[in-house]
Amino acid sequence: MTPTNKNVLIEREKYIGSSEISTIMGINHFKKRYDLLLEKAGLKEPEIVDNEYVNFGSEIEKYIRDYINKDYQDDLFVENTIIKEQDIISLRTNYDGLNSDTALEIKSTSIIHENASEYVYYLVQLLYGMMLANVEKGILAVYKRNEDFKVEFEPDRLQIFTITLKQYKTLCEEINEAVEQFRIDLKKIKENPFLTEQDLIDTSIVSIANVVVDLEKQLQHYDELKKEHEEFKTKLKEQMEKNNLKSWEMNGGTKITLVEDTPSKMIKKFNESKFKEENELLYNKYLEDKEQKGRSGYVRITLGDKDE
Repeated sequence: MTPTNKNVLIEREKYIGSSEISTIMGINHFKKRYDLLLEKAGLKEPEIVDNEYVNFGSEIEKYIRDYINKDYQDDLFVENTIIKEQDIISLRTNYDGLNSDTALEIKSTSIIHENASEYVYYLVQLLYGMMLANVEKGILAVYKRNEDFKVEFEPDRLQIFTITLKQYKTLCEEINEAVEQFRIDLKKIKENPFLTEQDLIDTSIVSIANVVVDLEKQLQHYDELKKEHEEFKTKLKEQMEKNNLKSWEMNGGTKITLVEDTPSKMIKKFNESKFKEENELLYNKYLEDKEQKGRSGYVRITLGDKDE
């Protein structure tokens, strides 16, 4: 299915397009930033995605634009393309709709959220286009895709979010920083096509990562040591019990003490699930709103086969 805006597929290697911003920012789970760098450097064939999801989006787009345009009769949204020429690589946005002061981004998905900020994957694309067109306002139109991919526009499936650049000032700064770093890395790869993905990572990050990986290796040995430690403590406990030895002091002053087993016993415990099942109304009466703190993110280390 050919996109309705024909410029989408023309000389993609020459431009940073708005649809590539999520990849450049590292939030696209379907494509790596490094692969996009190789494509822009001419070292890898550009990937053209053509599937039922893309086809549905292309087909439904014109119906959504026509529907929105009912409220913009004096300033209609029309497909447009804006290019900003730059060295290394130029910038381009192919708009689903653009009028005198607002950019329109149309998306179809099966995953629906309540506010625009949760659609960050789409939001960065719209914000990039707004900055390139120098318009303050933007509309993100998100359509809940039919399960059978039937192209039949239903207004109640459409979410419309109106945003401004001021609302997302910090995110806009992050977009611009990511684009500039992408341009810097692209220049490096064009000058040296043999650079690996790791070669492009900031040396300070690599330095810290090396320390973390070294510690991770040591922790592997620590787990083995801890297991052996517990095994010998168990053996020591058994021998002390066998010899009826409660406590003793080793040469050097280390004191060894036997802490005896505590026998099991029956205790009373409130069966919350059973109470809720038998007294749902009473249970709900005493429910209170309480903040559940989020979990902090972390770095997961997966050691390679070559790590010892």
